[in-house]
Amino acid sequence: MKNFILLLFCSFVLAGCASEPITVLRTSHGEVISEQTVSKTKSSGLATVGGAAIGGLLGNQVGGGRGKTVATVAGAVAGGAAGHQVTKTEELHYQYVVQMDDGEKFILETKTKRQPIGAKVVVENLSNGRERINVLP
Repeated sequence: MKNFILLLFCSFVLAGCASEPITVLRTSHGEVISEQTVSKTKSSGLATVGGAAIGGLLGNQVGGGRGKTVATVAGAVAGGAAGHQVTKTEELHYQYVVQMDDGEKFILETKTKRQPIGAKVVVENLSNGRERINVLP
């Protein structure tokens, strides 16, 4: 009997996890009309905070009274700046202007694959409120 109740409970839990399939509500077409390469800077916030904490601890070891407070603040600022600079990286992104058949334009950005000018674009409006953009070769 216990096994039956457990099985019944599990089936209700799993039934609650079921979701409706995502369907395409509308499809529209366009074309890539221009391309621009942009460089984006990325840094780790965790490294900035960690650097500030370590700098503050080291600054706290210096001086006494007001000098100790000033050294702690200066160490935290310097450590945070150092942590930010150490983890800073540059990434290349590609921005494309896409003109849809209805005249609407939008910017598509990717960092993984270059697309040729004139490439066909298909935009699918999905039932979950999102859009899926496919660039065809």
